[in-house]
Amino acid sequence: DRIDQQAIEMMDCDSKVGVLATQDESGYPHLSFISSIQALNESALTFGQFSAGLSKQFIVDRPRVGFLVLSADKRYLSGRATYTHSANTGKEYDLYNNKPLFRYNSYMGFYRIFYLNLEQISPIRPLPMGAIVVGAILSRIKAFFVKKSEKKALPLVGQQLFSQLDSLKFLCYYDEKGEARMFPVVQATSAGSDRIALSGIPFGKELRHIPDDAKVSILCLNLKMESVLV
Repeated sequence: DRIDQQAIEMMDCDSKVGVLATQDESGYPHLSFISSIQALNESALTFGQFSAGLSKQFIVDRPRVGFLVLSADKRYLSGRATYTHSANTGKEYDLYNNKPLFRYNSYMGFYRIFYLNLEQISPIRPLPMGAIVVGAILSRIKAFFVKKSEKKALPLVGQQLFSQLDSLKFLCYYDEKGEARMFPVVQATSAGSDRIALSGIPFGKELRHIPDDAKVSILCLNLKMESVLV
């Protein structure tokens, strides 16, 4: 697959939401908000690091990753890539640090650039907002009947974040081939502290493809950049 010009322009925008899926030590997808991910060319990606996080550790040990990009006008694409190397100098390093957000920000500049070879990328798709509203209502009805709070896995602040109608949620799992699959699940909500409820409207087809007993992660974040990973 190749990144076409429309996708390159979409990923070049700084106002997008970017999510990177690495794999943790237990085999779960680890989802990180990384808005700096963008196309280097038609077959490669880059993203910049300005803070140390677990995803940067995991990508070195397990270099095959998934990614998703959501634009401000509610269009998204997803795909898979393989990490190849990183650098703290060079053309891309200079370009990242000359972005308007970072150009005069001496305490928060990018200090490392990661390079990835593209394996697969989807077409750009619109978020089906009408179906998402219906799905969110159905998910909340379902959550009322399937609440579970024995282990207290998700604290109250996380439950509240999941219940916000305007929060964004992204689900990732690994298929039978060990490849990351990621898609939006904005309709999802918390059902107590131990369970997440989500209807099959929309993305029912994608949800049915998740194998039984698969390890699944969901990243939930809002426009205040508050987030929780389950």
